[in-house]
Amino acid sequence: MLYSIWEYPQEWLEHYHMRSISETFNSMVMARFVDPLRKRLDARKVTETRVKNVAHNVRRIGYLEIVDGIVPHWPCKGA
Repeated sequence: MLYSIWEYPQEWLEHYHMRSISETFNSMVMARFVDPLRKRLDARKVTETRVKNVAHNVRRIGYLEIVDGIVPHWPCKGA
């Protein structure tokens, strides 16, 4: 791992920051939704996890709109 940062520093940093972003997302979701998964079947666990992720994303978009006045641009499916 350390050799790769020496040989390809930009590629290593890109990979590291993607991991950092995903870990931050996971910790934010875990902090917001403290309760463990309640479903027992695997398919329902996946659905519950996705719903929590969507709820987190909606909350973050709301913060952007309220705090920064940023209006997200939603892509049109027909275009």
